[in-house]
This record gives sequence, structure tokens and C-alpha cells, in this order.
Amino acid sequence: MSQAGLVLVVEDEDPVRRYTVSLLEELGYAVLQAGDGQQAIAVLRERRAEVSAMLLDHSMPGLSGEEVLAELEREGLTVPVVLTSGHDRTALERRFAGHEVAGYLQKPFRLEQLDETVRAALAKRAQAS
Repeated sequence: MSQAGLVLVVEDEDPVRRYTVSLLEELGYAVLQAGDGQQAIAVLRERRAEVSAMLLDHSMPGLSGEEVLAELEREGLTVPVVLTSGHDRTALERRFAGHEVAGYLQKPFRLEQLDETVRAALAKRAQAS
């Protein structure tokens, strides 16, 4: 595992997922990938102690980001979650108001935005410990 931490990227669009993974690796993170919500939940069940943060696409076929968050909460799987979306942040904040969200990233995002948002999510996790 990288010194920066292990990040789970949950994104159903392969090119977007590959791009995000490459940026995170450039920033020094180790990365796990999930192509949908079911895979994300399975990864967290197995490796929750190792995962430092999760980037979660809010809109995916099958389980939506909101459904993934609800399932994680039901199972007590706590990890800082950064929601990624092409939608407006204000609308997302209202929609996800009942869930614990560590940050928001609007697609398309740049390396600097990703770095800042993931660092903030990790800082929130460190404060909670």
C-alpha cells in the first residue's frame, strides 16, 4: 500500500475510471477499482480496514451512489466518501444531505482538484480517529 493511502474508485465508465486511477497513482495513492456499486460494497466488506477513502460516482446502472451509501451505512462500513458527478454540486448536496459525504468532485476534474478533495477527505478521517 502506498504511503498516501489506498483509494477505492467506483465508476461505471471505463475511460473515466482509468483516468481517475492514473491521476490518483500520479499523486502517490494505491488504488482499487470497482465498476459498479455491488463491486464497491464487496471490496469494502473485504478490505475496509485498508481503504483510506472512496471516490463514488453518484449515477451508475444498478446501485446508484445513494444506494451504495445507504448500504454502507446499514452495514457499518465507514470510509470517507467523495462523490463524483457531472451534476451541479448544490443539487448533489441537497440530494445527499442525509448521508455522510466527505467531499464532492464535479466531472471533469483536474489533478489539483482531485488532490485537494482527497486530501480533505483523508484529513476528516484523521480527525475522526
